[in-house]
Amino acid sequence: MSARSDNDVAVEISNDQPDPVSTPPLNSTPDGDVDAQGASISINQGSGDDSDAQGPSVSNNKDSIPDQGVPLQQIIRDINRNQKLSTEEKRAEVQLLYQKSIENLLKPQNLETEDDQPSFHDEKNKILGCKHYKRSCKVQCSECLKFYTCRHCHNAAENHQFNRRKTSVMLCMKCMTKQPIGQTCNNPECGAKMARYYCEHCRFFDDEKDRDIYHCIDCGICRRGKQEDYFHCKLCGTCVNKDVRKEHKCFSGSMDANCSVCGEYMFTSTKPVMFMPCGHCIHSKCYRKYTQHSYTCPICRKSLGNMTSMFNRIESHLNEHTMPPEFKDIVANILCNDCEKYSTAPFHFMYHKCGKCGSFNTQVLSKSKKESESQQTSADEQ
Repeated sequence: MSARSDNDVAVEISNDQPDPVSTPPLNSTPDGDVDAQGASISINQGSGDDSDAQGPSVSNNKDSIPDQGVPLQQIIRDINRNQKLSTEEKRAEVQLLYQKSIENLLKPQNLETEDDQPSFHDEKNKILGCKHYKRSCKVQCSECLKFYTCRHCHNAAENHQFNRRKTSVMLCMKCMTKQPIGQTCNNPECGAKMARYYCEHCRFFDDEKDRDIYHCIDCGICRRGKQEDYFHCKLCGTCVNKDVRKEHKCFSGSMDANCSVCGEYMFTSTKPVMFMPCGHCIHSKCYRKYTQHSYTCPICRKSLGNMTSMFNRIESHLNEHTMPPEFKDIVANILCNDCEKYSTAPFHFMYHKCGKCGSFNTQVLSKSKKESESQQTSADEQ
């Protein structure tokens, strides 16, 4: 989400967040396949069915492997509950289970499932990837254990979100070998590079030739642009272009919000995001569409730039079109959205000028009759 100058009134931030997660900053330490809570372990499934009514079983047959996706903790419990095994035999079974699990995770294995077909970013030119990114691998979801080219492809097809920080297995689409995730295929007969850019923290691949990407430690995700061109605003919680550091207005957690036009969460959005002059954020595309019919921020209602020329035209219009006589003594009590001050103005059907800053970006709070000169004098005397 790198920021760059968009025009006189806004700063644009490219927030492709190359393959960003649904939740931004988390622990950058990659999670493994097995943990103390019994997370599913991804291993190659044997040809036989080793499960029974009491749950999966493990035998001393070295060719026998637990079913793919079965919690490791459950298998260990079943071993310990087996009264036919002695204590030493149970320890041997558990040790063998760990050994086979690790060996099968680290050893390159050919995948023979529906995922063994490569996907393309540009099928005509045989450029591997998907419609979102160029890359030569698929990554495995830690929850459903299916392989997808990117998290966006996964989230569009499944009823759960892809947790990129828990993924630890990838599929090289050049040799169709399943292996631990990394930038280079560990199959000795292949050794292909999965992408020009790879982030170990985000588990993100991008092979776009002319795209600069860097990982922001404070944001916890990858951003488009060159790292030396940006600084991380601690208050806003995002990266901003150094060229607009003086003009940048800080709002706490301004990016940690949904776009006020389309409703998409902006911190992890892959669409370009921009700062408006008031400091609030919005998608650049939504901003262009929104400003075709409005000139105020959809959140705070402040003007989106220098409105002097427009306000002069409004004042000329009001001078040429006077109100009917019955409204001559009506005044409007108004609040200015720009200077946030109260004042009064002659009532009009369309516009009311702020008595403090001259802005026409105002809202009518109430209407009242103008006091006569005698009433005003009497009020002043009191």
